[in-house]
Amino acid sequence: FFSLQLPPICDEIQLAILSGSKVLGTATLHLSQISSAGAELEEGTPGFLPCFGPSFLPFYGPRPDPARTPSTDTGVAYRGRVLLELSTHMGTPDGRRQDTIAPEDIARVQRHLPRRRFGLCGVFYSATMVPAGPELLRFELSLGNYGDTGDVTCKPAASVTPHGCPLFDGNRYHYLPWYGDKPVVAVTSSWEDAGHRWDALNLLRATCRRLVSARG
Repeated sequence: FFSLQLPPICDEIQLAILSGSKVLGTATLHLSQISSAGAELEEGTPGFLPCFGPSFLPFYGPRPDPARTPSTDTGVAYRGRVLLELSTHMGTPDGRRQDTIAPEDIARVQRHLPRRRFGLCGVFYSATMVPAGPELLRFELSLGNYGDTGDVTCKPAASVTPHGCPLFDGNRYHYLPWYGDKPVVAVTSSWEDAGHRWDALNLLRATCRRLVSARG
């Protein structure tokens, strides 16, 4: 529970997962993407106040153990998810800063815990315009924390390409000499079954396409 001035003077709500004073991961909600001013922007259609979810919001942050990760594997890593729901109400704040999750909300989430396995496969055709440097390069494909070589909570997967030394292209950049060998990577993951949401979304999209084609 926090007060929000409408219209807001900023466009982002930044969320962070903390361990003491250390930031483990961050995520950002853009108010322009979860709200609408209505008639002023959308040809007379009604608007809506900021709302989001309930849906899982992924958080990303620095790799958990840089000392164990090769120097070539830099950047951010998936750090976890938060089941988040945001709703906006007009009126005077009641003074609450935080509240516990209602038991009925927990029971509602528990019904969707059955899990399904998913597979993700990628083929790398070329790697061009690579910056110069003596380090060996490789590419990694991950889905959440699955496939992340720096995450020890999941089983290892064939999610990275072989290391390669970039070659100069004779102009300004470098490239990886894969030629006829196209690296293939694959990740197998397990997530909760959210088919009930996909089915509704696919049905709405199919209905919209039929209405548009019928009108045309």
